[in-house]
Amino acid sequence: MTYYDLASMPSRKVKEFKQIRQTISEACMRNAHERCRQFETADLSMTFAAAHRHVEARSEDLAQTRPEYGNASNALCLVGRRDRFRGLFFGRRSFMMSYNPTQDDENSTILARILSAVVPVCSGINMQYTLSAMDPVGWGCGSKLPHNVTSLLGVMDGAMSDMRTGLPLQGTDIHEPMRLLFVIETTPDSIVSIMKRNETVGRILGNGWAQLAILNPKTNELCFYDEGRFRVVPRVDEKLPEVEHSLDWYGGKRNHLEIALIRKGLSRCTMMLA
Repeated sequence: MTYYDLASMPSRKVKEFKQIRQTISEACMRNAHERCRQFETADLSMTFAAAHRHVEARSEDLAQTRPEYGNASNALCLVGRRDRFRGLFFGRRSFMMSYNPTQDDENSTILARILSAVVPVCSGINMQYTLSAMDPVGWGCGSKLPHNVTSLLGVMDGAMSDMRTGLPLQGTDIHEPMRLLFVIETTPDSIVSIMKRNETVGRILGNGWAQLAILNPKTNELCFYDEGRFRVVPRVDEKLPEVEHSLDWYGGKRNHLEIALIRKGLSRCTMMLA
């Protein structure tokens, strides 16, 4: 994080800014540490600060074919009140959009505006990764190692191939091909109405390009949309694994992880900041 015009900051705000700066710095290190577990060359035992240095070095290394995995491994998109999902560990596999159905009108105008952007964008990202992972040569663009940027339009293999589309193998090799699952906090009538009013949203969700489930804010039922109908997903009595901090769940592991419930305690992680 780079901060500008600090000399112009009012003296009364300096103490508050220092606290904010420390919080953001720690968040950057924690974020880097969690991302590093996906990199084969990153030591799983490194500290938060070391992980931050590692990802910064990767981003500046012109010989690095995997500087970042971007949205690889995306599997889920949550649209609803953040409190519904707070404390759940999704392993960086979820898009998240805050939406409060109690503040919307009877026509779900706010939700309609949100979905008009979220559905095509997130499902498009998902399909790009999924198709490129399923067929790295045909739907993806193969290995990035021989690519040349051509006319600032795209990439080619060497100097003789057709323009390559899709994503490179080096950006999709950890992706599990699957259709994105939208979990939207709304009622069946509201989402059906939006799908009818918005042709793009209706085609994507109605034709199975993405999966759809709703979390009904009135009944707390989870319903899955299948062939034009909603069916209630039976409740499962099995409890989620609980850990004190996300590090306790992902630490030392590289593979995709199940969802877990993260408690608020942070005491164990203070030693990792050095």
